[in-house]
Amino acid sequence: GMLLAMSSERERVEAFWNATHTGPAPDHGNYLAHPLVAAYTSIRATGVIVGQLEVAIAELRDRCPNGARILSPGCGAAHKELALARALPDRHFVAVDIAESALAAGRNAAAQLGLTNIEFAVADFNQLELERESFDAIIGLGAFHHIENFEGFWAQCRRALRKGGVILAQEYVGPNRLQWTDAQIEHGDRVLRDLVPACHKVAHDRVHRVALEHIIAVDPSEAVRSSEMLPTLQAAGFAIAALVSGGGALLQPVLIDQIHTYDPRNWQHNLVLAKLFAEEDRLMREGVLQDDFVMFRTEPV
Repeated sequence: GMLLAMSSERERVEAFWNATHTGPAPDHGNYLAHPLVAAYTSIRATGVIVGQLEVAIAELRDRCPNGARILSPGCGAAHKELALARALPDRHFVAVDIAESALAAGRNAAAQLGLTNIEFAVADFNQLELERESFDAIIGLGAFHHIENFEGFWAQCRRALRKGGVILAQEYVGPNRLQWTDAQIEHGDRVLRDLVPACHKVAHDRVHRVALEHIIAVDPSEAVRSSEMLPTLQAAGFAIAALVSGGGALLQPVLIDQIHTYDPRNWQHNLVLAKLFAEEDRLMREGVLQDDFVMFRTEPV
């Protein structure tokens, strides 16, 4: 029984990461993919170790009645949306993206899984035109930080949400274009010097702002106005009912492109990560750093 449980848990974890991390493997830039970092982020946000998609599923189950319609803009190939549709068969999901090729992959996957409660449509979230009172929830699972026209987007969300409807998101809200703040650079440099052994500094031993030409070449929409997400949401008339911390302001610039040097089975490596977790938490409690990642939910409209 224990072996079966362990196998089931391993498969669940593998399925979770396959569903929530779509970049090429190994994705050295995705520091959140490390299991100990994921655990720290989850504990920071919820107090327990739970997958981000599981949090989204629980929120949608609580907030959206059976038959509810849920919109996910910027879905890509819809790995996360497919997982939500499987977990919540009595809710209907609408996944939209500007790339027809990505949507085609999502449609094929849905057909293979036998899912009939998800549909796919081409749409640009910077130029959305949504039917009035057509959705019970609008979700952002790492897509909102690619939006440039927040003002138009939030206006369409307000138009499309039914009475009692909510926006749910798990998002990067840190500096635009990953242009780290002076405080992030100062304290990132310090911990890289004082806490991180040389074997973990294969990409950088100082914190550098990502070159704009590089980030735009890789993805022109990456974090284009990420730091303005919450202020523009509130300016659009939405009240934030819940906002939970995901941290990351120290960890991401320190660990980006070199997280792969930390072997989860090596407890000396894990000790270094634990020291970084404690230092990030201290700096955030003292107000020196703010969240780069958050989960939030608006009040019902």
